[in-house]
Amino acid sequence: MIERHSPRKVVALTDGDVASLEISASGGAFAVLAREVLRRGGVVFGAALAEDGSVRHVSVESIDELHRLQGSKYAQGHVGGTFAECIKVLGQGREVLYSGLPCQIHGLRARVESSGLEHEQKERLLTCDLICHGTPSRKLFAVYLDWLADRHGADDGIHGFRFRTKEFGWGLYRYYYYYYRDGVLHEVSGGAGDDPYYHAFSRGVIYRKGCYKCPFCTTERVGDITIGDFWGVRKRMPGAYDPRGVSAVLLNTPKAVRFFEDRIADSGVCSWSDARLDDVVAEQVNLRHPTRRSAEDERVAARIERALEAGDYGEVFERLLPVDQGRNAKIRRALPKSVLRLLYGLRNGR
Repeated sequence: MIERHSPRKVVALTDGDVASLEISASGGAFAVLAREVLRRGGVVFGAALAEDGSVRHVSVESIDELHRLQGSKYAQGHVGGTFAECIKVLGQGREVLYSGLPCQIHGLRARVESSGLEHEQKERLLTCDLICHGTPSRKLFAVYLDWLADRHGADDGIHGFRFRTKEFGWGLYRYYYYYYRDGVLHEVSGGAGDDPYYHAFSRGVIYRKGCYKCPFCTTERVGDITIGDFWGVRKRMPGAYDPRGVSAVLLNTPKAVRFFEDRIADSGVCSWSDARLDDVVAEQVNLRHPTRRSAEDERVAARIERALEAGDYGEVFERLLPVDQGRNAKIRRALPKSVLRLLYGLRNGR
């Protein structure tokens, strides 16, 4: 039985490294934790989005490599052989930070507990789980990228996909990718509502079936640390608000509290403030219960599965998963980016 923990300390945090913060999805909490582990010769594990669209856990041993693990990846990932690699590194007496979805962290902890490692070696593992909404299947994201490439007439597929850019600021769910057609570079960016896959993800329609019954959507956490966006921080903690991003950090175990207080709190690498768990939970529904899907959305999901099996990707992304056709979305798509940047900047207080 893997023990779970209620948060002992909660903080609102923003990374002090401006370049790192820019490529983080929210306030850069993961990067702050990871840099500290790497500086002391440790190893960091996390999810990386490969050029072929697959999401795979990898290890990094230098700060220069850390960018591979930053940013959101809204697709199911492979942990591959990283559990065994993590155990091997711990056996060498090195410190490890392993970041992943709660279900992945649960699996890792079970493997470590049965690994035969000494207690002192196990104590060098710091686990970090994410506040997770749910994940679409690997197949759906892969065929989506293929569909995009066909739609654009790309020479060699879609490249550099990012789900959470800060083109206009934090929390706006802007995506970016590029492709080549006839050797000419084309760059594409937009809001979640402008893209069928991303719009369906943000509405909670296309997650794996088990995600809608996830047992980890609670404040009783499997990771030493839990991180996610601190939505509502501007209203609830205006002094901690930063338009570039704010992370909610839940320190769930004595080990996590010691790590933060001894190695992060007074280091000057970030700005942070004590926070209340209730303020985080208020706007993070997946700390209360799994994402819920309507009966109509379940019917759509079943039709998507049948269309995928038949190889009819146009049916999936052009008819079953339409882009946002609301009035505001249509107005936003009609505005020049310069105007959008100004409007979002005013909204974010910049």
